[in-house]
Amino acid sequence: MRKVLSVITALILIMMPLVAQGAAETAQAQDTEMKSFTDDLGRTVSVPAVIDSVTPTGSTAQVILLTFDQSKITGLTTAMSDEEWKYYPALDKDIPVLGTFYGKKADLNKEALIVVNPDVVIDIGEIKGSEAEMIADLDTLQEQIGLPVVFIESYLADSAHTYTKIGQLLDDEQRGKELADYASQAMEFANTIKEKHGGTVSFYYSSATDGLEAIPEGNFHGEVLEAVGGVNVVPSTFSSGGNAMSLEQIFLWDPDVIVLGNRNAYEEVLAPGSAWQSLSAVRNGRVYLVPDIINNWIDSPPSINRLIGIYWAAYIFYSDEAGVDIRKEADDFYQLFYSYTISDEEFSAFNL
Repeated sequence: MRKVLSVITALILIMMPLVAQGAAETAQAQDTEMKSFTDDLGRTVSVPAVIDSVTPTGSTAQVILLTFDQSKITGLTTAMSDEEWKYYPALDKDIPVLGTFYGKKADLNKEALIVVNPDVVIDIGEIKGSEAEMIADLDTLQEQIGLPVVFIESYLADSAHTYTKIGQLLDDEQRGKELADYASQAMEFANTIKEKHGGTVSFYYSSATDGLEAIPEGNFHGEVLEAVGGVNVVPSTFSSGGNAMSLEQIFLWDPDVIVLGNRNAYEEVLAPGSAWQSLSAVRNGRVYLVPDIINNWIDSPPSINRLIGIYWAAYIFYSDEAGVDIRKEADDFYQLFYSYTISDEEFSAFNL
């Protein structure tokens, strides 16, 4: 009997390391379980079944992912200002800034990205170049860094799709639906307002420090203002870049509303004795500074911040006719997207 027990004990001792090794291998396999995700370029990419960390490749992706789940972001494309940090309490102050993959100032630090080692790298926005070119770009980047890279398309008119897709990728379809529903409602509101009031209010929009570089009709920088039916006085024949205007030309157009994206320009236009004073918009008190609580509500960056911009544009163009309680809309937006409560001081800074 003793011999039998000795043999059993010896077998147990021999098997224990093997069982432990098997358990470790099983756990490791579970940790690296993968799933297939088809991105908006039609690329099928293998990503972890459970995604705990993501890194954006550009400013649009950064803004959108931060509204979805701050805690998953492990790298930024651009640094936060001291003012911005208060809006993102879940972010580590030591989070690395990795740069951007696309654009004239593309500076993505691939080596640093590899060190950060996110579960997935995400590009969000418009297709850059042709679809084939972008597929080649992302396939090459994925091969270079050894990490899954996916693309999710995002346009103002279909922002709901963006959040639905992110929810599928990050396995949080409930959060995706909450944000997608808001985006759908905002676009439905814009379409309704445009049908009722479109074509009745003309506007001039500039984000320049002197207010004299115009955004032309059809340009995405003024898309929100046109989405609610505003008529851009600057023809589409002007280039999509900065268009230096003379004040005389603006007087010829004489827009109903002037929208400015820069506080210096706003204060200059409204200053006593300003050369702008004779314009109808100035005389009628219809000069507006674009709010930029966290991000500019119109175009900087052209991302999800434009959803609250829809309600603001309707509010400044059509006043009570639009039926917009802009304070309530702003409170609802920031609570849902950022879990942030706007202070009275922040709100009043833009004469809202």
